[in-house]
Amino acid sequence: MAITEAPHSGLPRQDLTPAMENALACAEKGQQLAGHFPSPQDMERARRIVTGEVTVEQAEAEMHAALDALVESARRRDVG
Repeated sequence: MAITEAPHSGLPRQDLTPAMENALACAEKGQQLAGHFPSPQDMERARRIVTGEVTVEQAEAEMHAALDALVESARRRDVG
């Protein structure tokens, strides 16, 4: 598979099938219609789920870890 630029994330990725591209476009548009605006990192995570690189559970764990890091950073800033 060739490495190109992912249309929804701006990040390098393996080629996606048309069905995968459509799934990502629908996910992104659905989020926008709900008033959310996925970051490039969010769309990259979605791409990795669609391609099977990670499971939904693994992606969720990544999001929780990122949130925990933000909370810890804010706590240190507030205490210090």
